[in-house]
Amino acid sequence: MTEPVIRGAAYCLIHAPNLLVHYGTTPAMERRLNPESPYLARLPRHLRSFEEALAYPPNQTYLGRLRPDELARIPRPWYEHPVEGAEREARYGEMMPEDEFLALLKLVDAFDLVRLEAGFAAEMAERLAAHPLWAADAARLGTGVEQAELQRLLEEKAAPLYLGDRLVGVVRRAHEHDETLSSHVMLENLVTKASAVLGLRHLFARTGVKPEEVEYIIECSEEACGDMNQRGGGNFAKAIGEMAGCVNATGSDTRSFCAGPTHALIEAAALIRAGVFRHVVVLAGGTPAKLGLNSRDHVAKGLPVLEDVIGAFAVHLSADDHTSPRVRLDVVGRHKIGSGSSPQAVMEALVTEPLERAGLKLSDVDRYGVEMQNPELTEPAGAGDVPQANYKMIAALAVKRGEIGRAELPAFVAAHGMPGFAPTQGHIPSGVPVIGHVRDAIMAGEIRRAMVIGKGSLFLGRMTNLFDGVSVLLERNPGPQPGEAADAPGGAPAEAGAPAPKPVRPAVGITLHGSELGEEEVLRAAEQARRQWPDIEVVLIGRPPRETPVRWVEAGDGCLADEHRTMERMLAAGELAAAVTLHYAFPIGVATVGRVITPARGREMLIATTTGTAAADRVEAMVRAAIGGIAVARALGLTDPTVGILNVDGARQAERVLEALRTGGYPFRWAASGRADGGALMRGNDVLTGEPDVLVTDSLTGNLLMKLISAQSTGGSYEATGYGYGPGVGPEQRQIVHIISRASGAPVIAGAIRYAADMARGNLPQVVAQEYARAREAGLDRLLAERRGAGGGQIRPQAGPDAVAGPQAGAEAGGTVAAPDGPAAAPPEKVATAEIPGVDILDLEEAVACLWRRGIYAKSGMGCTGPVVLVADEDLEAARTALKEAGFLG
Repeated sequence: MTEPVIRGAAYCLIHAPNLLVHYGTTPAMERRLNPESPYLARLPRHLRSFEEALAYPPNQTYLGRLRPDELARIPRPWYEHPVEGAEREARYGEMMPEDEFLALLKLVDAFDLVRLEAGFAAEMAERLAAHPLWAADAARLGTGVEQAELQRLLEEKAAPLYLGDRLVGVVRRAHEHDETLSSHVMLENLVTKASAVLGLRHLFARTGVKPEEVEYIIECSEEACGDMNQRGGGNFAKAIGEMAGCVNATGSDTRSFCAGPTHALIEAAALIRAGVFRHVVVLAGGTPAKLGLNSRDHVAKGLPVLEDVIGAFAVHLSADDHTSPRVRLDVVGRHKIGSGSSPQAVMEALVTEPLERAGLKLSDVDRYGVEMQNPELTEPAGAGDVPQANYKMIAALAVKRGEIGRAELPAFVAAHGMPGFAPTQGHIPSGVPVIGHVRDAIMAGEIRRAMVIGKGSLFLGRMTNLFDGVSVLLERNPGPQPGEAADAPGGAPAEAGAPAPKPVRPAVGITLHGSELGEEEVLRAAEQARRQWPDIEVVLIGRPPRETPVRWVEAGDGCLADEHRTMERMLAAGELAAAVTLHYAFPIGVATVGRVITPARGREMLIATTTGTAAADRVEAMVRAAIGGIAVARALGLTDPTVGILNVDGARQAERVLEALRTGGYPFRWAASGRADGGALMRGNDVLTGEPDVLVTDSLTGNLLMKLISAQSTGGSYEATGYGYGPGVGPEQRQIVHIISRASGAPVIAGAIRYAADMARGNLPQVVAQEYARAREAGLDRLLAERRGAGGGQIRPQAGPDAVAGPQAGAEAGGTVAAPDGPAAAPPEKVATAEIPGVDILDLEEAVACLWRRGIYAKSGMGCTGPVVLVADEDLEAARTALKEAGFLG
């Protein structure tokens, strides 16, 4: 069996104001019952242009141009704050104008039901010929028909297609007497099909999966296609796959009102887990019926009619690639027939019960995706802010269970929730719009877990009064385990029991800028590594100063910040197995393990740690450094490394905790000092001789040792020996980022590339996860908790194993950070690369909050010399002044 993963997602919108007027249920019903209605007379004046709908912030969030936390920082009403420079295409897909979409109805029509007016067909053929996804199909629009023919078809009960007052086409009925094949129903079905095909084609364009690699498609909209003898027979799935070239796929339709997509997600994951299929797509188009659903209230209150877009999505699930977020089928929530229908009963069934079975708390889920309806669509109609109501219920359950205090409820909602941004298209808002965003956040290491919750109203079908709902947990991929092989599109399935593959020739990136010794020194190191170790593919990040045989990639404007962004993107995409850089701020909880050649005997030794901070408390940081150092040793092939602790402040306390771990079952051996009295505490002599395999110390002392040992032969101006300051190691660190210093010379940088490749081959993130699992089984959490309870140091929650450093997490959630002077809201996010050292690690949260209150965006991190506050370059001096005035800096 293989674990299912989310490989990618696409989202599209279609601006459709004319379909709204003619086929939205609310205006259509009003037209039938009260054709002289003032609402109908005023409706056209409240419709938006394509440009207005495109620049609407929730729509840009759905398409991926904005993140949910960015949307949360935009003042409401959002329609008064359009997104500047909004473009039709965004990260996840596009917004298509209505005229082109009406042409798509013709392209997906397999039974010649759609007829387009000749002039309109010619216009659209030219437009679609310029569209990268439809250019090959544009000629199939044909020459169209004359207006007289359209009028004749209207008399035969065809459904008209309008752009304003212009009749541009019709949809004919598919049977003279069968109401389920009437022109109106066929129009709705073709809209669903065309919008879903648009989403599926964007999925292929954005993820790289090939249409012929898809084996199964699950369509999960609220529509049903069939005839009078089988009104919901289907099959939308195969009809959509046919239009996208999925020649090797079969498929089926899943229906459960709004909850359908989450049911489909679970079904797809289960099929993959069982080994039936390796590549499954879950998708849905939208419907014109829900266009303008609340438009009566929007018009009455003088608002634009905001429900003027049709939504579509497509999600690719596959067998485990050991990179993408996993779908946890052991954490599935379900609203059972006997669960009850109160909000509390529903949320307990969907959220509390599955997490409890998995031994997780509500706060262990970083983000929840519930009913993501845009509140500006629902509030005018009296339905309130639907996502916020759901998040408050989840937070109330956390209060009830004693996980948080009542006063912490708003902070829980801000940290774990998101603003609603999806159109009210029934199944479209219910959980699935967050998948693209949370997948990106998980892949970037920003969060670990997210829960997708789908809820549905079964009573709408008049068959039962029951409610419906299911949920499933998405989680960061732990990487390959023994016996597992990564799946790739088009690849053969792994053989049972086969060893996990290691990179045959790992690609290791090296950023070009930031060294005191200049770009030429870094380039020489890359060329040296390429010559010396042909089993490594060296990739230079940034434009080299001269011609070089080393492969290189462009990185924005060529500054180190741009190189870091390129590096992170390439690591997340799997284009690099590891990377080497400098000036890189890890979050608290991640510290580096250096590798040196000791001068007395030429013996290699690991120094844990050399930069970063494994925890805010000194002793806990040293305990975690020991675990990280052991993990690195084992990734290097040392199955039974010896551990010694440098005789610094806190060493004895760390030794006691580690000895309790060892006797509790965590396997490692103590090193013995070369001094007469022996013992696990290492003196200076032991550092020179390299007595232990892993030397444990605090990071600042470790940083000093690295410099002394690496530069001892050059008088201190140039680090000439060793392997650099090592990879960032922590239980949540999923990418191999290796640190060098500004004074590292070419031999050390080349050694760092070798070290990074060794960590890639040794599957370092997987080994770290295994070591922490062993340590926890031996009592790590209990021992550290007892130490804190005994007054042995206060650990802030943000420094723990399951979180990033404090205010940074709050900023990403669009929330606030509490501080002694009151809460501080995050200013607009900026690229923060300028470091301000000197703030005590226990004051980092308050320092960042201080800058927020002064309107300066900041976040916390760890630099080469310890904790730092990170701000934008242009804010550096103002931030320093503010921190000095507030007493954070001397």
